[in-house]
Amino acid sequence: MIEISGLTKRFGSLVAVNNLSLTIPRGEFFGFLGPNGAGKTTTIKMMVGLLRPTSGYVRLGGGDGRPGYDVETDPIRAKRIIGYIPDSPYLYEKLSGNEFLEFIGGLYEIPRKLLEQRAEHYLRLFNLTEYADNLIESYSHGMRQKLVMAAALVHEPEVLIVDEPMIGLDPRSASRQDHLRRRPPRGTTLFLSTHSLDVAEVVRASASSCAAT
Repeated sequence: MIEISGLTKRFGSLVAVNNLSLTIPRGEFFGFLGPNGAGKTTTIKMMVGLLRPTSGYVRLGGGDGRPGYDVETDPIRAKRIIGYIPDSPYLYEKLSGNEFLEFIGGLYEIPRKLLEQRAEHYLRLFNLTEYADNLIESYSHGMRQKLVMAAALVHEPEVLIVDEPMIGLDPRSASRQDHLRRRPPRGTTLFLSTHSLDVAEVVRASASSCAAT
């Protein structure tokens, strides 16, 4: 579940986000559409705790009688349940793909055996298995984007927040966005930001297909 109330961000006299309020139920897909410069990335940075809002709040998780975690007042618990795919990801280039997933899994304290299983699964899903032991510095831009997606999913988050997911992806990967909806039984809420209606429709169709199966 995602709850946003009165979210506002000002940079001096510039109002980047103005009094945004919305509630997204647990397990739902939400497409956050708007042109470049509309404040989408600013909103997402406030949602994941990278930017402090001028006013308002964001609560993540919860549902079914459970309260969500306030990103500003309870940041550790809030961040533990989210996966984040930024528009411009940063990777440790001197690690291999496998090592990077091990590092991320360690941050979330995933048991070793389970982490190995999940890393293998997501590397296979994103066609990275044969490159898993190569240093990230040798990866193409599209491969790096896919590794970031795998890292965001490896701890099976309650809330997955995605900023412009198609940038740099090859057509085969771009047409397989249903992996973003292969959620664990508890149900992942997907918040996807994009300036492209076509991208939103692809993911929405995948979401509907997964929900029906």
